[in-house]
Amino acid sequence: VTGVQTCALPIYGVLKRIQPSVVFHFAGRIEIGLSQKEPTEFYEVNAGGTIALLNLMKFVGLNNIVYSSTAGVYEEQNRPIMEPDAKNWDNNPYAGSKLCAETAIRHSGLKHIIFRYFNLAGADPENDIGECHVPETHLIPKTLQNLNNVEIYGNDYDTPDGTCIRDYVHVSDVATAHLLGAEHLLAGKDSFILNLGTGEGHSVNEIVTKIQEVTQQNITVNYLPRREGDPPRLVADISLAKKVLTFEPKHDILSILQTAYNWHLKHDN
Repeated sequence: VTGVQTCALPIYGVLKRIQPSVVFHFAGRIEIGLSQKEPTEFYEVNAGGTIALLNLMKFVGLNNIVYSSTAGVYEEQNRPIMEPDAKNWDNNPYAGSKLCAETAIRHSGLKHIIFRYFNLAGADPENDIGECHVPETHLIPKTLQNLNNVEIYGNDYDTPDGTCIRDYVHVSDVATAHLLGAEHLLAGKDSFILNLGTGEGHSVNEIVTKIQEVTQQNITVNYLPRREGDPPRLVADISLAKKVLTFEPKHDILSILQTAYNWHLKHDN
């Protein structure tokens, strides 16, 4: 097909056949540490792949996209981060590749909602879908999988207990936000970039302590050197998402940890 790269032909066929009213783009490489070792590969997949999709959408005549980006694009702030706050291309290649993809979407002329995820966590309350990466890199599932040797990268950050502070948001709340985003676009409303979090920060040590409470098991912690590219603090200001989409997270940190633990009990054996 003229104007479509050979590698993108299968996606072209799907888009042409289904003609979705909204395209949800979740795909990408996410491992921050690995992005330091394979920077151009991350740009190829996260930025190049997104650009290929945008070109296909325009070729097919599709106009609406909801994109999964990351809070990793921001410079650190000692307060909840707002969408206009400073971004840093050099945080790490993963974040740079996602910011590049965001820029391509904004310049594409397509109507869009770009969600900057903070730390997505938890599992389906019905225990059908949970978090399992290979290799596992996220704190909560990695801790639940290996309570006898939890590895924490850095305990000398400028935070109250020396470990990184993050904003954890339940996957079900994020799924709801995506449906709200699609409805927003289909109503012909303006494009937005929106944070998805809870507005509450929890340190790595705090998460481990709460997992001990949920599992009623002792956890052995091994502190390692800092992981390159990890900012000390990332907490969301979600006031814009509340205003634009009436987004309101329903799950607190204990609900996130309990649903994650329930899923792992069912599926890790």
